[in-house]
Amino acid sequence: MSALSGSQLSFSSPVSRSSRSPSANNRLPGLVQSSVVASSVESVKSITSFFTKLRSVSSPPRHSEFYLQDELSVFLVDGVLFRVHRFFLQRESDVFRTMFVCPPTQDGPEGLSDDKPIVLPEVTVAEFEGLLKFLYDRGTSPSPFSTSEEWVRLLSIATRYGMERIRARALHELEYLPQLDPIQKIILARKHDVRDWLLPSYVALCLRRQPLNVLEAVELGLETMVLIAMGRESVRDPRTLKDFEDARQPLRYEEFMTEVVADIFGRDAEVLSA
Repeated sequence: MSALSGSQLSFSSPVSRSSRSPSANNRLPGLVQSSVVASSVESVKSITSFFTKLRSVSSPPRHSEFYLQDELSVFLVDGVLFRVHRFFLQRESDVFRTMFVCPPTQDGPEGLSDDKPIVLPEVTVAEFEGLLKFLYDRGTSPSPFSTSEEWVRLLSIATRYGMERIRARALHELEYLPQLDPIQKIILARKHDVRDWLLPSYVALCLRRQPLNVLEAVELGLETMVLIAMGRESVRDPRTLKDFEDARQPLRYEEFMTEVVADIFGRDAEVLSA
């Protein structure tokens, strides 16, 4: 009996229960709380993942090219405000593309209001109007312009802002409109870097009957004026004409004289691109 009582005492004694480690008792609530928090976080992640997948399945895909997120920007051109879409400008020009991603100034971003427009220096209202007309009216008519002056203005702004496709279109159209005077073509070629226009224009001035007048000489500059005078003498020189008649390969007169003028100006001389 006493042994049994001893066993019972040993099994159920309060002393035995109290001998458990206090730290073990203290850890139990923390473990339960951590388990609950972890379970809650996992539940939130699962719900978020579910709705993300659901949204991706239920929403139609966006077109890779024609889902436009466009903005309107305000420009100040020669004292006149314009408010137009960015899309067309940044599509055609790296200059505009860079302009739109530049970090804002201390006063805030430009182009969002009339009070703080994007200023386009050295651009005329007529040039910017022509550019916008070309961009916005595209496809509504075979050609948005009818005069060489309009295409020259488009060439000017397209060259300045690196719009290569628009520049090529302007040059193409200028070839088919009423022909520009050789003096005009030389001046435009120098200004807008149209090297292919220079030599044919020099040849035209060398072959025409009338010599350069004073105004033309001033516009072309001293060096070009002297070279054209030399070219005019050379194409009329009897020895040159005899060389043309004796040429083994049949060349048209203008083709032959183009070679003569090219030799005077120098095929790669700076004057051909200056």
